Amino acid sequence: MVVLVLRAITKKGCSVTLAKLTKKQIDILRTKENFYCPECKQSVIVRAGPKVIPHFAHRKTSNCSIQGGEGAYHQKGKLLLYEWFINQGIPTELEIFIPEINQRPDLLIRTKKRKIAIEYQCATIPISHIQKRNKGYKRVNILPMWILGGNQFHRTSNDHLKVNAFTSAFIQQFSSSLPTKLFYFCPQRKIISITNDLIMTSANRALVKFMFKPLSQITFYELFSKSYFSTVQLCKLWRNEKRKLRLSTSRVYGKELAWRSWLYEKNLTPQHLPSIIHLPIRSQYQMAVPTWNWQSRFIIDFLHPLKVGDTFSLQQAQQFIRRFQYKQETERPIIEYLAQLIHVNIIHPVSIHRYVKNAPIIFYRHIEEALRGDDELLKSFMYNETGVGE
Repeated sequence: MVVLVLRAITKKGCSVTLAKLTKKQIDILRTKENFYCPECKQSVIVRAGPKVIPHFAHRKTSNCSIQGGEGAYHQKGKLLLYEWFINQGIPTELEIFIPEINQRPDLLIRTKKRKIAIEYQCATIPISHIQKRNKGYKRVNILPMWILGGNQFHRTSNDHLKVNAFTSAFIQQFSSSLPTKLFYFCPQRKIISITNDLIMTSANRALVKFMFKPLSQITFYELFSKSYFSTVQLCKLWRNEKRKLRLSTSRVYGKELAWRSWLYEKNLTPQHLPSIIHLPIRSQYQMAVPTWNWQSRFIIDFLHPLKVGDTFSLQQAQQFIRRFQYKQETERPIIEYLAQLIHVNIIHPVSIHRYVKNAPIIFYRHIEEALRGDDELLKSFMYNETGVGE
């Protein structure tokens, strides 16, 4: 694959971005200058035909990995995003090298408050690389912001998005007052997609609020607008998720098989589980197993053995579920779940970060009883100010 480069340097070290120049300027430069890759320092060739974005290209013998082999799709998207920022008057640098961390973001923008590294990711890379880059940016007080290529977008219904382990690494929440988000950009259609309020329903699917906008009709700051599921919307959608778990007959493997074997050892099936298991958690993306897995283990192995009137601490609850988390330093998933258990009066707070068990855990005897119980529980959230998932 020929690797494309938007920016190159001259012998004197001057930076040149062909796409910012006119055809006449390019024609003059290509006869007077030699150009070199800013990463590997090898000679690069000017490509500026009528059907392509003007760019530089490595020779076929080059083994430079500056762009990771992402090619024209990636470069076109990067350039369109660059122009989008510039047209809004946002100071933007293209492929600038940050020597302190030895990293080169696709774009580096400067807002009134801080620097933001924009990474446009169109190809699958190891999650460890994403984490390393994020860590590097944070070390020099630069906020990382990832935009996925439209080729990574996989919508499965009006409300569902396919979110695998790779995609979930890009879920971002820029403050506690904003919903979780994923950003996608298709350079061919020039459409940006903002998926808000992602709530994982399984290991590879999420409920999301979709928004699609032509790039020319949205500003950078509008990307951060708030859009959440209402409690009524979420409960109606979650009713189907509860039924899928209760009624599923598909074959299972891996962690799911291990979980069902654990249930079987306790003489239980998904049909017997209390309705307080498999409730939506907005920070579920921080967990390594689905909601029904860690919530059932918490209820059955931690809460059920306690007597009514016994107390426990947030620290004890967090310690119990820590083994099921990707990000073990956060308490958000268990705090969200305990809030839901408070709502249905299973537990009650007695002091800061300490709770008392209020009621016994009731298991169902048959599927019809379980389905009715699920509906009643979700209705109790729908008609209360404290909504499920909050």
